[in-house]
Amino acid sequence: MAIEITNKIPGSQTQINPLDLNPSVGVGLSYPFNDGLHINYTTKDQIHDNLLNTLLTEPGERLLKPFYGVGLNSLLFEQKVDSNFVKEKIETAILSDSLLNSIKIENVEINFDRNDNKVNVKVEYISRLDKQRDAIEINYTNNRTI
Repeated sequence: MAIEITNKIPGSQTQINPLDLNPSVGVGLSYPFNDGLHINYTTKDQIHDNLLNTLLTEPGERLLKPFYGVGLNSLLFEQKVDSNFVKEKIETAILSDSLLNSIKIENVEINFDRNDNKVNVKVEYISRLDKQRDAIEINYTNNRTI
């Protein structure tokens, strides 16, 4: 459900999630929980955190949702991993997550630097509501996520 707002340009409209109309109402929890619990107040921030959570969650880790998550930690450091396989796994996980149905994946980039044991994963997406672009970038170095 979204509310359409007509812009100043005739014929152009923007959709806004009704949750964003009241800036004092929390939409969800911010991720990661390193320094305590924080609340997201916009759907854009919550979508970003939901995507990050989906990417970092291992399948079987979430209770009652055995197929939820991509499991990047275990995928990226396998002996023989193909970047196309990882891209398909990310896209499949995002399409099957009902909390992420308001985004469209534009691009997934995976760069391996085997000499320095580094992996960079970048997921670019567009919000279906307001057509804004955003990205998540995850850097792995020696089994640490940055």
